[in-house]
Amino acid sequence: MRPARLVINTIGSLGDLFPFLSVGCALKARGHQVTVATLDQHRVAVEQAGLHFASASARQPPQDLAEFTERVFHPVHGPSLVIRELAGADVSESYARLQVICKDADVLMTSTLAFAGQILGETLGAAGQLRWVSAVLTPCNMLSIFDPPIVGMPWVDAISTGPLRGRRLLQHLTMLRLRRWTGPVRAFRRERGLRAESTLGNPLQHGQHAPDCALALFSPLLGTRQADWPPQVRITGFAHYAQPGAVPDEALQAFLREGSPPLVFTLGSSAVHIGENFLRESLQVCERLERRAVLFTGSAQMRAKLPASLPAYACAVEYAPHAAVFAQAAAIVHHGGIGTSTEALRAGRPMLVVPHGFDQYDNAQRLKRLGVAHALAARDYRCEAALPLLKDLLDHPAYEQRASQCAQSVRAERGDQVAADLIEALLSERG
Repeated sequence: MRPARLVINTIGSLGDLFPFLSVGCALKARGHQVTVATLDQHRVAVEQAGLHFASASARQPPQDLAEFTERVFHPVHGPSLVIRELAGADVSESYARLQVICKDADVLMTSTLAFAGQILGETLGAAGQLRWVSAVLTPCNMLSIFDPPIVGMPWVDAISTGPLRGRRLLQHLTMLRLRRWTGPVRAFRRERGLRAESTLGNPLQHGQHAPDCALALFSPLLGTRQADWPPQVRITGFAHYAQPGAVPDEALQAFLREGSPPLVFTLGSSAVHIGENFLRESLQVCERLERRAVLFTGSAQMRAKLPASLPAYACAVEYAPHAAVFAQAAAIVHHGGIGTSTEALRAGRPMLVVPHGFDQYDNAQRLKRLGVAHALAARDYRCEAALPLLKDLLDHPAYEQRASQCAQSVRAERGDQVAADLIEALLSERG
């Protein structure tokens, strides 16, 4: 096959970026040229992967990360902020940039919130100018009536797990809300002379899926095909990204060598900015359990919220590669982001999931169903509440045994290679 030019357009946190870097590296290894069009804050990560970076958004990182993160994870207004005020409001500028970036592209790959990329993929794909490939990272992004997402609101989740009639009504109400949230996208489409919505549907439901090649880059352990999924969607398995040269610093390596396996506490790359309570309560948990602790603080500012001198049983780091640390943990306490969740599965360790919002509640429920986790909502995370859950995970070998079984399955998945195979097959059809 002749080398192709591919553009990957993804919007989100590092957990949203890494699976696409994995696919991009797999395609580059096959001789293709890969450009990742994303937020400016991800430039270093993209270039470290050996891929071309392109700025696909006018958005700049907020000056007050803690205040911004509080707003993002607000249980009522957070989704609207992310979808309408951030991703939706940026669609015009992002579209203009992508037009230039994709000028000579053979393939455009888009993520769930890459609204401008979806529009470009739809129009250029229909005109035969490139092939459009879409990808989702979590089962809840499929919005199936037969497997509805858990959202962390008790009355909504009760309907989601109830009779089909109630689930149909809930999906109808959800679509009305999604229609409001994607208002800027619909307005931009009309400005471009397009229908307000794609013939495929809302850009957060069926409209996000490319008609010829739609990938689900998650493990089949977390979600399986449902009857109402678009037929072109393929579950690839997890696309694990091995960060180049990513190893824990010497202090952390020494801590890990010097004693029993610790409990590892992390809130990923987003929720970590509002993790002061999480870190303090976690220290108390470890003191009560007489367990060692590794705390991911995310920033020097958050590290400063902890005592200047930590007890001997604890080690705090701003960041370390999850894959390198998780495998050495007794158990992992994390926020439930899809990237962190799957890396924890891959490590084969029991986990306590502390969801803050978005897909995290749903991921937590899926991990519980697998028999490898307990869950405790962030609003309820206190030492007294976390203690019995962690004690149960640590005292009963069944959790570790089940986690080990799941790890074998996830480690055997090659989502990056499966995705690359499907993309190359699409290119072959074009000749």
